[in-house]
Amino acid sequence: MMDLFTVRRLEKILDGYIELKVPHNVRSSVRLVYEWDGDLLTLCERRPAYPEREWSRANIAQFRLESGSWRVYAKQEDGSFQPVSSIVPDPDFERQLEQVELDAEGLFWIS
Repeated sequence: MMDLFTVRRLEKILDGYIELKVPHNVRSSVRLVYEWDGDLLTLCERRPAYPEREWSRANIAQFRLESGSWRVYAKQEDGSFQPVSSIVPDPDFERQLEQVELDAEGLFWIS
């Protein structure tokens, strides 16, 4: 399990990323959020779902801390997550987030 200092540091990184990624003028219709589950972090997109008046959720990527390095997972059509073989595990979380943002294979973001 990660220490609280590391969790807070990663949350600051993600908060800054989300601030830049989602323009203020669209935040009423799209949100990026992250959720922790132990050493696993899921980056999600939320959009309003009508007529329910709730926010729908679409998982974008998972980051899993495995043996001291972050491994990136992409969502499959069946809803499961598989490791992205082209993104080598790295102890630097910011590098892994950058790889998801660059999305060289078109696995995470709709163009």
